[in-house]
Amino acid sequence: MSNPSRRDAETEALSTKFAEIPFVPAAAFKRQSSRARRIGAPVLLGLVVVGTAVAYLAVPSNAVDPNAPRVEIEVRGMHCPIQCGLRVAAALESLPWVIPGSVTANPKTGVVRFAVTSTEAVDQAQIRLAVENAGFGFRSVRTPDAASRRK
Repeated sequence: MSNPSRRDAETEALSTKFAEIPFVPAAAFKRQSSRARRIGAPVLLGLVVVGTAVAYLAVPSNAVDPNAPRVEIEVRGMHCPIQCGLRVAAALESLPWVIPGSVTANPKTGVVRFAVTSTEAVDQAQIRLAVENAGFGFRSVRTPDAASRRK
């Protein structure tokens, strides 16, 4: 058998060492959800989306020839400049005769303008297909030839 006085001495030594460490219940370490944490992630995601949209729209327009023919189309279902405008712009810029960086969309009026390499290359069926594949309705196309005939 071991010596009881020795065991008491060891227990007393351990209890004095740990006596300086405060007791904190495990519940204090539980991560509590605060309002700032609940809205922090969506706000951060929103800032990333807005920053991406601003960077996309800030493409220098001087890269596009100011004398390039412009086409104007009317799109249905476009409500927001960030998501809707970017989707329509990406769909139109995928067409081979649309000059990249020239697409501008106005969601309030549904008007989208873009520059093309030549008016002969403009295909209304391709424009309609691109806009509809982006998830929007298509109303009309105004090419430079049609605009000059109206004046």
